[in-house]
Amino acid sequence: MKHSLAYSLSLSLALSLFTGCTPQPTPSPQIIIDPKLPVPLLNGSLSDINTIAFEWKSITDPNIAGYHVYRSDPVDNNQTLTRIATINDRFATHYVDEKLTPNTLYHYRFTSVSKEFLESNASEPIEASTLPMIAPVSFFQSIGNMPRSAKLLWRPHPNTRISGYIIDRLNVNDQKWSELKSIEGRLNAEYIDRDLKDGQVYYYRIRAITFDKLITEPSETTKVSTKPLPKEVQGITATTHLPKAIALKWDPTVVEEFSHYNIYRSSSSNGSYDYHIKLIDASFTDTTKEDGESFYYKITAVDKDGLESPMGSIVTQGSSLAKPRTPVAYDGKISAAGANLQWSKNDDRIASYTVIKTTKTSWIGRESIEINNIKETSFNDTSVQPNVGYIYQVIGVDKDGVRSLPTQGIELMHETK
Repeated sequence: MKHSLAYSLSLSLALSLFTGCTPQPTPSPQIIIDPKLPVPLLNGSLSDINTIAFEWKSITDPNIAGYHVYRSDPVDNNQTLTRIATINDRFATHYVDEKLTPNTLYHYRFTSVSKEFLESNASEPIEASTLPMIAPVSFFQSIGNMPRSAKLLWRPHPNTRISGYIIDRLNVNDQKWSELKSIEGRLNAEYIDRDLKDGQVYYYRIRAITFDKLITEPSETTKVSTKPLPKEVQGITATTHLPKAIALKWDPTVVEEFSHYNIYRSSSSNGSYDYHIKLIDASFTDTTKEDGESFYYKITAVDKDGLESPMGSIVTQGSSLAKPRTPVAYDGKISAAGANLQWSKNDDRIASYTVIKTTKTSWIGRESIEINNIKETSFNDTSVQPNVGYIYQVIGVDKDGVRSLPTQGIELMHETK
């Protein structure tokens, strides 16, 4: 044979291109070798990361219509050359092979093609390697324990071909990386990922991208945890024995950067809890308008970043002191000596009694006074007038001044003939 080569061309052209022997049947259209056609003479090549550029000497033969380019597949151990391009211009002297694999050795041959679609013998083989890929970002780290966010920092890439960066985040559910953000500008060095979940772990990596859209291998993975919520408030208690007040207290919350507590209140256990008050101390006395008025409470802790602990499912009920029971067995009589009232004590809370005396001044007129601090279960009113109507009611009063509901009124009148 004319040449001893470790290559074979696709389309069954190896024999015809390199030996001059009759070619085997090939797909249509069939290429016929014309050994008289000028063979391209390569000046050399220039390599980049994913491209290789070639230059050859100009062919002045007017019968030449263009050129064919053959290249080996780097994963093919047999180094078979396959046609990868046709250049339809005999005046062309340059070709750029693109989208190649970085840091890879390729083998090439060129042929000239006539206007009659005849092909020259192949040029001398030329080897060319793409350059190694630009190194990944060398320094990439994260800052954690931030409220619902993660701060990512990296060292700007020293290669001036870098136009920016791609930040990827790992989906922990399917363990797949996805592009999170594209950062323009080589000198940019930070990104803050926001709207994250509280107390969650996230994984990130960064890739550099060149002006011609080449993307480096990813950096080392960095792990970051967002700031957790303050813990749920524990040990909440509420009183039921204070007059027109409910005293709340709970276990103090131990949390870094504590700010305050929020108290939420509802009039029913399963109702809507409305914001009631903000405070610092782990205790609070709520006031009520009525005796025996109940409220339901939930309390949260809030840190300086505004993160609020869960309300929790436990409901704490408190109430102001209920009214004492109304005195019973109430009775009264009136004579010239006065009105005599008697009743029975039925609540140990009662410390004294108040008698409400209402005088009928006319058919519709009424005047009422209260006679307080009665210690006994009877009262004698000597300030009565004959033929004047009076209505008497009795109220029980405890040591805190909480009053029972009044008894039914007893109407009395001393009539004279």
